[in-house]
Parts: sequence; C-alpha cells; structure tokens
Amino acid sequence: MSERPVLLIDSLNAFCRTYAAFPTMSAHGYQMGGTIGYLKTLKRLMYEVMPSAIYIAWEGGGSARRRKLFSEYKLNRRAQKLNRFYEDDIPDSDENKQHQIVALLNMLKNVPVCQLYAADCEGDDLVAYLSCNTFKDANKVIVSSDKDLYQLLDERTKQYSLHRKTFVTSQTVLDEYRIASHNFAVAKALCGDRGDNVPGIKGLGFKRVAKHFPQLGTEETILIQDIFDYSHAHMSESMIFKRVLENEDAVKRNWKLVFLNGNMLPASQKSRIDNTISTFKPKANKIGLMKQLMKEGISDFNIEEFFFAFNCVDGLNYH
Repeated sequence: MSERPVLLIDSLNAFCRTYAAFPTMSAHGYQMGGTIGYLKTLKRLMYEVMPSAIYIAWEGGGSARRRKLFSEYKLNRRAQKLNRFYEDDIPDSDENKQHQIVALLNMLKNVPVCQLYAADCEGDDLVAYLSCNTFKDANKVIVSSDKDLYQLLDERTKQYSLHRKTFVTSQTVLDEYRIASHNFAVAKALCGDRGDNVPGIKGLGFKRVAKHFPQLGTEETILIQDIFDYSHAHMSESMIFKRVLENEDAVKRNWKLVFLNGNMLPASQKSRIDNTISTFKPKANKIGLMKQLMKEGISDFNIEEFFFAFNCVDGLNYH
C-alpha cells in the first residue's frame, strides 16, 4: 500500500463550507459558488496532500438509527436527502443549493475520485467506516470541519479542517482540549453537542471535563463505565460527579450517538460501498467536465490546471 495518504472527504460538510465562501455567478444568472468553490478546494488539497486516491462520502438523509435512539437528535437541522444519487431529484434543500449539488455530482463523475453514497446515514459514519475498516492501515487525511471526527485521529490519520484551513492531528486535539483523540467520544458524551441537539451534563464543557477526568488525556482508552466508577469514587469532591451519576442513562445514550466506527451503517450499505471501491478505476474526462461546466454557464474554470493536480493519483487514466 502506498505511503502517500488517501483523501477521505466528508462531502456535504465540504460543500456547505464553500457554498457561501465562493460567490460565483454563472452566465445563466444563478450562483454556482458552492460547486466551483468545492472544485477549487479539491484542487488545492491535491497539491497539499498529494493523495494516492480520493474518496468522497455523501450522506443521505441523516442517521435513522440515531433518530431511533433519540428522537430529538438533529431535530432542527435534518440532513438533505440525495435519494437519487447522481440524478436531478434532491428534496429537502433550497432550490439553488439543490441545483449546485446536482451539478457538482455530475461534474465529479468526470474526475478521478470515487464517490460513495449511503442512504439514511451521515457523512461521518461513511468516513468512519472507511477510516476504521477499509483503510484502517493506510495513511489518511479526512477533510471536514466536524469535530466529531477528531475521535478518528491517530498516528496514521489527520484531519484537514476547512474552517481552520489547517491540519488537525491527535496531538493538536490533546494540546487544545487536554483530551486524547481516542477518548474524544467519551468527552462528547459528557459535554453533549448543542449543534446536534444532544444535551450534556449541566455545567460540563471540554475544559471542565478535562479537569475532572484527567485520565481522558492519557494514552489509556477510557470507557464510559470507567467514568461512572471514577465519579462514584470521587462523588464527595464535586457536584459534577454527582450529576454524571444522576444522568448515567443520558451519558450512555450520548455515547451511542457520538461514537464513530462505521457500525451505524447497515451491512447492505457496507457491502455496496466495498463493491464500489473494489471496482472503481480512476479516470479523468476533461471533455466531460468541460461539457458540464458549459452546461452550467461556467467559462473561466482552468480545466488543464485542475486535472494536472490529479497526476499523483495511482492508476489514473485520461480520456
């Protein structure tokens, strides 16, 4: 296996980061900033990372399994459904964003990237499956601004934060939060996640979690039960420990919601993903991309420069 990393892109997260950041008007009179910004970001990452392969993970409607665990999970921001992958029917999104995602999906079919899609799952789960299973022993760069993915970071895995525009490593996480990346899910189970509508323990943020549970910053892998045992032993020292024990069921539920290893994907989805990856052969279709750009009224995109960035991809064929 190549020592050069594979690139794992949490694609909807990446698209949303470029949607407003790259205001680009097409000749047809509508915004295409998300699509063009995504392509420009992809080109920049190719030069910075020099990956051997690129895998793009599209989520499909959010996680039904997580909503079954907790009905209020992400209640106020349900994910878009890409019910007909690669086709022109994407409900639950505003008209312009829908159009841009459809255009991007079709453009990327001409680029040497492997697009992966799983219905009723989150992009996080797809990335986690690739990171923890398919490419467990490979060097990897995850592209996302989602902190949930920090738990996947290790000596072979780092994350490129689109928000920070820099790389995040397991050491970065430890320095910033005083929590080891392999214990990050446990910390999140205690803190909760306001953005995902997951309530945490009252009065607990990452700083206080690190202070009250310093073992989370060590090389030891800490289990939820370890947290309860420690809280019981130190219950007289702080109200925090009492609250943790009073909310034991909620903390266990939160851990199930935030922990990532790919097992939220049904076996049928995993099989489909494995088959897509095993049969994928990277190809660069310059004419195909040019036609898609022309269709969308984009005339100033440098196709030659864009495709040159992909010369690092293993097994690449041009046509």
